[in-house]
Amino acid sequence: MASQVVIPPALLFVVGALLVALTPSRSARRGIACAIPLVTLVYIWQALPLETRTSLPFLAYELSPLRVDRLSQVFGGIFSLVAFIGGVYAWHNPDRKQQVASLLYTSGALGVAFAGDYVVLYVFWELMAISSVFLIWARNTADSQRAGNRYLLVHLTGGAVLLSGIIAHTGGAGSIAFEAIAPVSSGWGAWLILLGFCLNAAVPPLGPWLPDAYPKATITGAVFCSALTTKTAVYTLLRAFPGWEILVIAGVGMALYGV
Repeated sequence: MASQVVIPPALLFVVGALLVALTPSRSARRGIACAIPLVTLVYIWQALPLETRTSLPFLAYELSPLRVDRLSQVFGGIFSLVAFIGGVYAWHNPDRKQQVASLLYTSGALGVAFAGDYVVLYVFWELMAISSVFLIWARNTADSQRAGNRYLLVHLTGGAVLLSGIIAHTGGAGSIAFEAIAPVSSGWGAWLILLGFCLNAAVPPLGPWLPDAYPKATITGAVFCSALTTKTAVYTLLRAFPGWEILVIAGVGMALYGV
């Protein structure tokens, strides 16, 4: 564990969302929405030492809200860069709700990328679902309202499946650490976790929510949604299920389904 005090990158976006929510100036809000991702990107690559890991006591376990290695650093950097590009692309958009939702959405993605345990991962996983639905509702049409409702229902259901898997896996493994799960020693809890991750990754036949929801979002919302939810799920699959042959089959199926 690193002795120095470090801040999880996700918290920088939470602070940014609070600033945007409280700032009356449109220009200032736009500047914050672009500056926070850039500051976070520099922080991840220049100020966060590799192999940093923080821990906090939680019941009989230890939470790990920050785990820095090459994989989390790469994905955290990509998510921050995407948020900056999205902020520039949405510069014309003065809607405070979309600006706040976009920052919280990215915070959720970063929280998952740097989570060292399943409890922290689950909290940020649900933050992504709740914040992203506002980018669909923001179009303010009957279609977007219904699509957002379906999107939220699907992702909260997926979150419940994921939570069930986490509880079962923790009971069997005796640890909440978000680490690779060996295929040979996996129980049904691991399969529920895999199912929850695959739903967000839009693995067929679990992906109808994506073409249903994204076209109904605002243009700004579609940019962020397309870049974050499925890519965060890909990260979790890389982290938790390396060597699982079923993912090869799923990947081929996704490629052929797309064609």
